[in-house]
Amino acid sequence: MMRRFQYLVVLLVICLVSLTSYYGYTATIQTADYTVEHITGDVKGTDLAKLHLILQSTAKGKNVYSDVSLDGTVKKNGDNYLEGVLGNREFNPILKTDAKDFLRADETLSEDDDYLYGIRTAEQELELKMWDKQTKRLTEMTLPFPSTVKTGYGTGSVRVINRMDKTLYIQVDNYENNQQANQLMKLDYKQKKIKPVRLASPAIKKNEFRNYLTAGPDRVIYAQQFIGENNEPETEETYLEDDGQRVRPIEKLNKTNQPFIAMGNGERLIAYNENEETNELQWTVYDTVTKQVTKDAIKLEAAEKKMGSINEAFADNQFYFVSKINAFDYQVRVVDVLSGDVIYVGQIQDKNQVKSSSIITSFFGY
Repeated sequence: MMRRFQYLVVLLVICLVSLTSYYGYTATIQTADYTVEHITGDVKGTDLAKLHLILQSTAKGKNVYSDVSLDGTVKKNGDNYLEGVLGNREFNPILKTDAKDFLRADETLSEDDDYLYGIRTAEQELELKMWDKQTKRLTEMTLPFPSTVKTGYGTGSVRVINRMDKTLYIQVDNYENNQQANQLMKLDYKQKKIKPVRLASPAIKKNEFRNYLTAGPDRVIYAQQFIGENNEPETEETYLEDDGQRVRPIEKLNKTNQPFIAMGNGERLIAYNENEETNELQWTVYDTVTKQVTKDAIKLEAAEKKMGSINEAFADNQFYFVSKINAFDYQVRVVDVLSGDVIYVGQIQDKNQVKSSSIITSFFGY
């Protein structure tokens, strides 16, 4: 009995020594410790303050994800050594926002300057969630679909094109018999009604696809393509404007042979690309009200051309560039699309200078 007790004591001592060594070892592992330094411009009171960068650093097998926002807030995830080794920690940027319970796996996400939208389709009904970015309030409702619209549980996806007053213009996509069909609809979330938008455009043919870029009571602009048997585009996108009375091609867009996307509230469309010969990011902006086209470009810095850098446009008519400027520090540069001016430059610096780090993603938190 005494011998057994002594054995247990020895075993306990060994365990304590092992645990002490383990925690002592993990405490010596140095991971990135980021700070934000503003070089040019200020983010206070702007949407840029909400820009989050997810950076991963690795030291001796330990993965740490740092959530760095330009307002200077830094949060870390995955600090446990075993979690880094086993890779059993999931990291989802949307869960870092105040709307962490916003989405389910079977919902599609849309957003504009004021709201996040979570939308789920079922047989002849639509479930809508609206997260107000300012008030942090969530509104939920279920609306009936018109009987003429086929959605089917899990087969349809819905994207918000524009919001005007209490009305959402939505694109409803449906896959049926290996073919994709879509329809533009108007969702009145005050009266809880959904109805198709009346267009002068002919009905979509079996081998056609439309992508609605901006919609409102006065005009709808969309891109149309012919799709082959293998669901591959057979033609360049054609841009058309439909005012409900007639439909006409937008020649100023069609002759550019570039893919355009909507900016902000849809008043402008933009296409941009990186020109490797001139080392520039070039863009073309189309004003849907004045019908004017403007072009501009900015020289890319060497770091911004490297693999893993991020070049993105966002709602406030701006581009942001995220690049790694050395083995452990990052730079954020913001350019005004309309003027071409650099309005902000900031650096995210690692006080511990951990060389093994990389950009995972970027997003806007609320």
